[in-house]
Amino acid sequence: MSNQVRRRSWWVYVLFFLFTQLIAGVIVVALSRFDLGILMSNQNTLAPAMLIGNLLGILLFFCFRPQSITWSSTLAGVKGRKGRRSLLIFLLALPVIMLVNLTQEVFFPDLPDMVGEEQFKQLMYHPLGLLTISLVGPLCEELLFRGGVQTDLSLHHSNQGWFVPIAFSSILFAVVHLNPAQMPMALILGLLLGFAYWWTGSLVASVGIHVFNNSFACILVFISPEEDSLVHLLGGRTSAGIIAIVCLFCIYLAIRAVQKEGLRKA
Repeated sequence: MSNQVRRRSWWVYVLFFLFTQLIAGVIVVALSRFDLGILMSNQNTLAPAMLIGNLLGILLFFCFRPQSITWSSTLAGVKGRKGRRSLLIFLLALPVIMLVNLTQEVFFPDLPDMVGEEQFKQLMYHPLGLLTISLVGPLCEELLFRGGVQTDLSLHHSNQGWFVPIAFSSILFAVVHLNPAQMPMALILGLLLGFAYWWTGSLVASVGIHVFNNSFACILVFISPEEDSLVHLLGGRTSAGIIAIVCLFCIYLAIRAVQKEGLRKA
C-alpha cells in the first residue's frame, strides 16, 4: 500500500519540468518590469529566472521522488562495481558527445535554432546563467527525466523490457527542449543517459555525463568566442574527420569494456 501512495506517474515529472519552465518565463517578465540596477537587460533577467526554475524542479523532485531514489542508492554509484560501471559509461560518453556534435554540424547544419547562438553566449557569460547551464540545469533534468520518468516506467511497466523506458524518456527529453537544433543531440544523449542510469543503478553517472556535455559546450565558447564551428576549431574537415575516426575507435573499445563488464543491471 505504501508504494502505491508514494508512486508518481511518469507524466507528473514531465509536468513538473514544464511548470518550472513556465515559472522561469513568468519571472523573466516580472523582473523586466523593475529597474533593479544589476538587471540591465532581458538577458540578465533570464539567468536568475532559469536558475530559480531549475532549483524549483529539483525541490519538486525531492518532494515527490520515487521511493527507490535514495541518497544511499545514488552514492553507491561512486564505489564498488557501480562505481566502476559509472566510470566506464562516462568514458564511453566522451567520444560519443564529440562524434555526435561533429555529425550534427557537418550533416545537419541548418536545423532551426529557437534559442540562438548569441542568446546562449550571453546567458553563459552571466555567472548565474553559467551555473544553471553547466550544473543546476543538468541536475534538474536528470532527476526529473531519469530519476522520475524512467524510474516510473521501469518499475511499473517492466513487462516492456529495459529499452522501452529508456527510449520513451529520451524522446520526451528531446521533445521538451522545443528546439529542433537541440533535439537530435538531446535524443542521443538521452539514450546514453538512460542506459547509464539503468546499467549503474545510480544517477551519479548520468548526472556526471550531462554536466560534462553542457560544460563542454561552454568551454568551446570560452576557447573561441567568435567561432561557432567545432570543425573549424578543430582545424578543418580533415582534422575533424581524423578525430571522428579516433572517436569511433574509442567508442568501440568502450563498448567492448561495457560488454566485458556485463549488460545486466547492477
